[in-house]
Amino acid sequence: MTATAFAAGAFCASVATLISSILIVMLWAAPAHALKHWYDAPQAVAVMCLFTLIPAGTFGFACGVFGRSYLLLRSRFVGFGMRLLVEAAFFGILLASLFPLFHALIGWGPKGDWLNWRGFVFSAAVGCTTSLLYVAIFRNSLRRENSLS
Repeated sequence: MTATAFAAGAFCASVATLISSILIVMLWAAPAHALKHWYDAPQAVAVMCLFTLIPAGTFGFACGVFGRSYLLLRSRFVGFGMRLLVEAAFFGILLASLFPLFHALIGWGPKGDWLNWRGFVFSAAVGCTTSLLYVAIFRNSLRRENSLS
């Protein structure tokens, strides 16, 4: 595994962990009145990162490495414009929608809880956002590596 593939995996693992934590706090903790004040949200996100690091980080790392390989392959044919962003978003949704199955197969968390439509939508939102951020931030790195090969 090259250093850029490792960096892609580390980036996607970190971003997937953070986005998952933010969404969990916004969609479940805040509406359930688990936060006393709005300024408790950053602390809740930090605590939630500890719980989402292992499942989201592990899967995010694998998807980051695989996703970078896919983007390098596709960027040779589609360039670095809007089409690459759309393909990255679609591929991010596709990979992330496998997370509930990965979560169930590994046996983490309550059984059957992630195999409903909300788990797939949640995962797709995280995957789409992560892949779009990756392409937006590392577009020049992809371009450089493509020109070398």
